[in-house]
Amino acid sequence: MTLDDMSLQQVRVTALEKLDNAVCTALTNIEADDARKALSEAVADCIATDAVPPPQVMACVEAADEHLGYGERMEARTLLTVAHRLLARVPRPVLPRPSTPGDVMLHG
Repeated sequence: MTLDDMSLQQVRVTALEKLDNAVCTALTNIEADDARKALSEAVADCIATDAVPPPQVMACVEAADEHLGYGERMEARTLLTVAHRLLARVPRPVLPRPSTPGDVMLHG
């Protein structure tokens, strides 16, 4: 895996994490409009970086957004809970950490 591939993969992982964070935030008692905005931005980031969550997650998020638009918080919470649990199952690649000066050992 090249550095560019790793960077792109990290951007995608970050986009999925942002989506999960937006889902969790929307599950709190924030205003429906704020929740919808956070979800919309997170979905846009996923699309922009080709970080494609499972279709079930997207369906739950889209349906929750619609319910929030109608003020149906309980229905939205149910769908967002399902989306959060599905996102927790999405495999995330293990990316190498950047090295620090202490990581390099010289043998002499």
